[in-house]
Amino acid sequence: MKRPHSEWSKQVKKVMIDRDMDMNDLAEAIGKSREWTSAVVNERVRSYPTAALISDALNVPNTAYSNW
Repeated sequence: MKRPHSEWSKQVKKVMIDRDMDMNDLAEAIGKSREWTSAVVNERVRSYPTAALISDALNVPNTAYSNW
């Protein structure tokens, strides 16, 4: 069964849309690969340090993994 995305993931995606950013832009902003950044945003992998970088870059509260 598919697990729903967390509020953090949804908020990250909304901010990216509002800023006309794609995953490549976000990855470049945090200094990570597009594949890794996407995996963290879409919660396929857990990386609290990367989630913190994403939150800081987008000015989104870091509540990543609070529902796991």
